[in-house]
Amino acid sequence: MSQPDKRAILAEGLAAGDDDAALHVRLVCAGVSAASAKYEIDRVGKDPMATMLRRQAARMAKQGWLLANQQRLAFEAEGGFALDTLGNPDPDFFYRHYYEANRPAKLTGIIDHWPALARWSLDHFAAVAGNNAVEAQVGRERDPDYELDKDSHRRLVRFDELIDWLRKDEASNDIYLTAYNSGTNAAALTPLRDDMAPIALLDDSRERDGFFWLGPKGTLTPWHHDLTNNLLVQVLGRKRVRMAPPWAFARMRNSRHCFSDWGNDALPAGEGDAATPPVLETVIGPGEGVFLPVGWWHQVEALDLSASMSFTSFRRPNVHVEDYASWGEIA
Repeated sequence: MSQPDKRAILAEGLAAGDDDAALHVRLVCAGVSAASAKYEIDRVGKDPMATMLRRQAARMAKQGWLLANQQRLAFEAEGGFALDTLGNPDPDFFYRHYYEANRPAKLTGIIDHWPALARWSLDHFAAVAGNNAVEAQVGRERDPDYELDKDSHRRLVRFDELIDWLRKDEASNDIYLTAYNSGTNAAALTPLRDDMAPIALLDDSRERDGFFWLGPKGTLTPWHHDLTNNLLVQVLGRKRVRMAPPWAFARMRNSRHCFSDWGNDALPAGEGDAATPPVLETVIGPGEGVFLPVGWWHQVEALDLSASMSFTSFRRPNVHVEDYASWGEIA
């Protein structure tokens, strides 16, 4: 019979905020004798690393209290925990009550002036840019970590070949032209810029900003959070967007970078429980959008053949990566 790893048990207890009595119980329950448990706890009291771990556990407990209060305030708000819909919002109102408050919203009327709403179709894409080479994410379905491994899924294809594949109108998550491919595709898809116009909520000095998304019904971006504030607008087809707040971090199962271990799970909309996070859910169709604040977890699923644009060019500094340290394994 293998002996229990006393150091691992102590480390787990210290990280959980156990006092000496709780540590003793934890060790004894794991099969350590009472005398040996007392000896180990006496050693812990003289270990500076254990002291720092206890201090960190106390800080984490304080952060947990603060996040729990944010949840309580969100649930007690007028209308409860809900996603507001804003029709062609005044920019000052939007920035004061949503952007600066780190609060998501569904938006309507913000791209009603875009020719793209009438023009965009597979035929239009083929006519204006079909001969160009574009980069897409390919072979996603055989890789459970397709988002984390997106560099290995980059493939150059002729745009008209991709369009012909999309004409089959088959549900699939295997191929998707995403924002990650935009650097390569900027020149190839320049003709589509003529179908767009400035958005009043954004910085109008950057007219050519934005990221193009095109894929079939069934494309799914798994649960993650971004390192910027984002505006996602739908031009062709519909997308279902699920969102969970930053203060639900402990329930988001974040073990790698900005991705959640919930992955593609369809977490139900509602206030959640001890194991699952609170979730807001909406469907955006042509001409509609959603504001996704930095740090908000979200999952995006195409319900139809879908073409979208996303933007980060807000009227505020929107680069939050400099002090972001969790690039690798978190837990």
